[in-house]
Amino acid sequence: MLNPPVFYALPGCRNGDTITLPAVEHRHATKVLRLGKGEPVIVVDGLGMAYRGEISSSPRAKETTVHIHSELRNYGEPSVALTLAAGMSTGAKFDTIVEKGTELGVKRFVPILSETSKVKFEDEKRVQSRIRRLEKVAVAAMKQCRRSYRPDISRPVSYSQFIRETDTDSLNLLFHPSTASTPFEQVSIPDTFKRVTIMIGPESGFTRDELSLALEAGFQPVRLGVRILRTETAGPVACALVMNALGELR
Repeated sequence: MLNPPVFYALPGCRNGDTITLPAVEHRHATKVLRLGKGEPVIVVDGLGMAYRGEISSSPRAKETTVHIHSELRNYGEPSVALTLAAGMSTGAKFDTIVEKGTELGVKRFVPILSETSKVKFEDEKRVQSRIRRLEKVAVAAMKQCRRSYRPDISRPVSYSQFIRETDTDSLNLLFHPSTASTPFEQVSIPDTFKRVTIMIGPESGFTRDELSLALEAGFQPVRLGVRILRTETAGPVACALVMNALGELR
């Protein structure tokens, strides 16, 4: 099998040269994929480790165990640490941002609550529930695109807090459809950068004060052309363009 199926198991599931898959992964292996003993698989731990091995248990067993043959760190991972900060949107739009961003190599997602955001998080239970949901989306996308690191999902933060905590040593790009922004093809992105932050606004965009605050913090304003993209489209498009410029999609 050229591309063995990928499964997810936390480091605690490993015991010596054996990994026991979690219940949900066990059902997927036996009920959906109908894998049998001896079938080659890859198990990733979400922290950058991947294990090549084969199923060592019977399909009728209550658990699926994998015998490890070899291990590899940073399996499927890009060399650049990409952060995508996006304005919180209504519905499942942020789910799409996380799914597609994970496939493109994003390492960290930051939901931003801007002045014009229509989504508010005042209930802690609601915050935790949303983060768990996004983590599940990230895990599924991580397995699909064959990565070994599950992107971090940060707690929703205010726009001003995110700006204050921005890494000034990284390449910081603010994608905004303004004629004052630089067309992406004219932006210089040296491949020496190992950390890049991309910021995308919510449906209603950023206010003038927010744009000024970003510029003062060193963000470069960039535009993607004459068409206005939805938030859930602009985020993945910006990530794809930056990753391609850094040679990660070749």
